[in-house]
Amino acid sequence: MNGRAVPPRRLWLLAAGFLVWCSALVVLYALHAIGCAFGWQAGALRWSLAIVLFVHLIVIAWMWRHLATARPEPKLGQAAVFLQTVVVWTLIAALVATVITFAPSLVLKTCI
Repeated sequence: MNGRAVPPRRLWLLAAGFLVWCSALVVLYALHAIGCAFGWQAGALRWSLAIVLFVHLIVIAWMWRHLATARPEPKLGQAAVFLQTVVVWTLIAALVATVITFAPSLVLKTCI
């Protein structure tokens, strides 16, 4: 084995994108429920949901750009390169999942 093992504290990066996705799920649906319960106008509710979704997409995209351009530590060897590659692709998957999951909520009827 060349290099040292990757520290376990770096493994949280594998879940970072989907943790932001989970945050989007909770915040968007809570905001939707609050908006419907208090009778917000459809336009205001839709704009609020769009802003929250956009902020979450920006966070995932920023993490993706930051980690995709970072160089893995050479002393950690191939394990660091592999981990960084997997993390970058996990962030891409989280970005796509966020768009596919939450974008339709912006075009559907807001409150029934």
